[in-house]
Amino acid sequence: MQRTTRSLSLALAASVALGVLAVPGTALAAGGPTLRSVSGDATEFGRLFVDDLAADSDITGVTAVLHPTGDDTAVATVQDFTLASGDRRKGDWITADDVRLATAGTYAVDLLLKEADGDETTLKNAGTYAYTAKRYLDGFGVDRPHPTIDDMKVTASGRLMEWQPVTHARTPVTDASVILDNGSYREYLRTDADGRFSHWFIADRRPALVRAFAGTAPAQSVEVTPQGLPARVTLDKSDFSGVYDTKVAVTGTVEYEIDGTWKPAEFADVRIENAAGLYQGSAVTDEHGRFSAETAVPFAGEQRVLNVGYGDWFSNRPAAPLTFHTTGVSRIGQFGAELGLDSRLTVSGLLDVDGAPRPHNALDIQISPNGRDGWKKLGTVTLTKGDSYFRTAIPAPASGYYRAVYSGSATVKGTVGPVVRASRIATLITSFKVPATVKKGAKIAVSGRLTHAVPNWRSYAGQPVYVYFSPKNKPQQSFQVAVVKTAADGMFRASFKERGDGWIFASHIHSDPKHLWAKSPRILVDVR
Repeated sequence: MQRTTRSLSLALAASVALGVLAVPGTALAAGGPTLRSVSGDATEFGRLFVDDLAADSDITGVTAVLHPTGDDTAVATVQDFTLASGDRRKGDWITADDVRLATAGTYAVDLLLKEADGDETTLKNAGTYAYTAKRYLDGFGVDRPHPTIDDMKVTASGRLMEWQPVTHARTPVTDASVILDNGSYREYLRTDADGRFSHWFIADRRPALVRAFAGTAPAQSVEVTPQGLPARVTLDKSDFSGVYDTKVAVTGTVEYEIDGTWKPAEFADVRIENAAGLYQGSAVTDEHGRFSAETAVPFAGEQRVLNVGYGDWFSNRPAAPLTFHTTGVSRIGQFGAELGLDSRLTVSGLLDVDGAPRPHNALDIQISPNGRDGWKKLGTVTLTKGDSYFRTAIPAPASGYYRAVYSGSATVKGTVGPVVRASRIATLITSFKVPATVKKGAKIAVSGRLTHAVPNWRSYAGQPVYVYFSPKNKPQQSFQVAVVKTAADGMFRASFKERGDGWIFASHIHSDPKHLWAKSPRILVDVR
């Protein structure tokens, strides 16, 4: 765009003589008025619009000269500009009447500006006037911009028109494509003989722009915003009892109010949440406003609430608290039992309690001869508070079936662990003989017999038997005084020099993994 300065009166005088306005090219001047653009108005297509014209003093006159692009021969001169917005130092200007030309086409626009301080400025090629046919959407809108849940149907309609240059006539465009976007999907329509189009749809639950597109015509839009109505939820019951993590159905009805009447709400969202707002179950209401939302019985004392939502169709968010009386569950896992050679049973495993605090820490260990019935308590294991692992050793017979039993309480269901078998072959020292008195310095002769149950009691030959002496004045101490092997009939004999008053006993302790340890009675010897 070129800026030149000259006398406006001379230019107008020349236009009178020639019938057109020719703009001579003169020297550039520093500074002066500025603008954003000059073009045909966006809606009043026949008028010229000057966007954002600014100067350092008031603009007192605006003249537009239109000429073909590349040719300075003027085809029209327009002077009826008025302020459209802003003020004379910075504002928008528009012609009061349509600019009519003899031939359609695209024309360059020069602006001649006059300021209150006397400056006169010509802005060469300041913009373009597209004097061509223009399509536009007329009267586009919806019949119900604020629908309710009681009637969600909305109809959008409009008319596709075309403005003609030269005549400036506005005519309907028939059988043309129009795209209607309601925020959820697009519908492709055709205009009728009068250029009109129409389509109904179900409004979205949130505010949405409904837009129409028709080729080169500027898009039109209108917002559809739901009008929320009061809503409520009624539960069939709100108090539930059950075992932890089992499923229960929360049922009820959702309604909305319109004109003083409560009606069932279809397609409302029902959601069950815990105190942290985390999802615990959901449902959607049917045509009768009914729902059934499945949720798991929570940990004892955990709070839950049922919330109802339906976008902006509801003006409130109905909610209902839920109460649960939870029975916890217990489990015994990884249970094992192993019988040691000393007839002590080592049991171990895990006790887990879910759904409620553990009511107590005691586990019973039970024994049965066949693993099916006849169960009797053998001992008790006490767990450390907060610890689920248990392990202990208790005296036990040579053979048996074992299980762990947790009795539970009113708030936690008890449980029985798996049955396991543990056994060894019992061994026994019989006929153990030790003299009651011996002379000082003499030898003591001992004897006995080692047997084992396989399953009946029989001699246990070729096995080591150890003989021990415990001083009378130090009964906790024991000294090995002899070791012998049993004969074919299980008999063993040994002799050793007396060591003073004390107890004598025998033991078979180096048994294989299948046998128990055997120990004889303790017999007191008096040395005289």
